[in-house]
Amino acid sequence: MMTSSATFRRRWMPLALAAPQLLIVFLFFFWPAWKAIWWSFHLVRPFGNGSVFVGAENYLRILGDESFYSSLQATVIFTAGSVLLAIFIALLLAGCVQLNLRGRKIFRHFFIWPYAVAGAALGVMLKFFINPVLGPMAVVNSLWPGLWDPHLNGSEAMLALIFAFAWTQVPFNFVVFVAALQTVPDDYLAAAAIDGAGPVRRFFDIQLPLIAPFAFFAAVINVIEAFTHSFGLVDTLTQGGPGGATNILVYKIFSDGFVGLDLSGSSALSVIMMLCIVVLTALQFHFFSDRMGYER
Repeated sequence: MMTSSATFRRRWMPLALAAPQLLIVFLFFFWPAWKAIWWSFHLVRPFGNGSVFVGAENYLRILGDESFYSSLQATVIFTAGSVLLAIFIALLLAGCVQLNLRGRKIFRHFFIWPYAVAGAALGVMLKFFINPVLGPMAVVNSLWPGLWDPHLNGSEAMLALIFAFAWTQVPFNFVVFVAALQTVPDDYLAAAAIDGAGPVRRFFDIQLPLIAPFAFFAAVINVIEAFTHSFGLVDTLTQGGPGGATNILVYKIFSDGFVGLDLSGSSALSVIMMLCIVVLTALQFHFFSDRMGYER
């Protein structure tokens, strides 16, 4: 079997081709991360009037603030609820699409479309939908007064936020699960069908265990997305309210740094959130990678 590989006459050519991408990664990833770490150990004055090294004072101040723990609790509830819901819905849709149903190819493309909707745009649309006075939920409140009001009830606001973010993650998980189900050998399913197993039994006993590594991959990606890419949705849908019930970490970083002008505290909080993501991802790999078929 013959193989071919690209060769360059000049040694600097590969570096020149990779330089634009490396520059983008440095400017938009490594440099901001380094500046956040540097600011977290300094007291940065607003409007660029210098800074003073204060060591771990910013971290101690955050760890002694009750609002940090309430924000962390809201983040855990939001992440767990949205990830589990997004994976469940996507797995259900992928399983239905795999069945020999009429029009399944149309639904396969239709379920991917929500991934193109930005979180901020979705938040604006859902803000009208969940409005207890002007939106469709006003009909429910007219029948049962006070049943739904996310502007006053923190649990209802968090529930709306969880459903909204899960809706944005379902298309990605759906694509992953559809691709995963196509890797299951047809011989296994045919043998199970001969033994009398129905579609539901074949799914739980054969397909689901075989696509477990794909589900683990989707869960890790969804957790990272929930921590980092939920700002636009929170900002347009709930603004962290009511009473800080949906003030998750990524939004608290924004509100503390850009609204409260606490640049040092928000930088330290961003570092803490980064460590939370690293630790949570490591724990996922530690406890679930062996069961899912991954090698460490």
